Amino acid sequence: MGAGVSLLMSRKAAEAAPDTDFFEDAACQGADTSVFFPVSDTYADEAKAICATCPVAEQCLEYAVATHQTDGVWGGMTALERHRLVRRRQRVAREERAAREERARESAA
Repeated sequence: MGAGVSLLMSRKAAEAAPDTDFFEDAACQGADTSVFFPVSDTYADEAKAICATCPVAEQCLEYAVATHQTDGVWGGMTALERHRLVRRRQRVAREERAAREERARESAA
């Protein structure tokens, strides 16, 4: 039983894991990783400059959001900036859902 459960969990984890193939094309390849984990957002400019030239910055950002990265600069955004992005996306989704529900109520009336 244990092996079957483990295999099932492994499959689910693999299915849910975001694609990381884009890492190979990232502009940060070979860069000092400490640049991307500054002591504060004030010192994130060097990492953001590298991200600004990166062909896969958007994929990197989406990876960070999907995997809930709490530290570092990913896709040109600090953890605080990513948090604000997620909150904006959630607000927009709520507003769109409310508008759809309102339209559905009006259509039903």
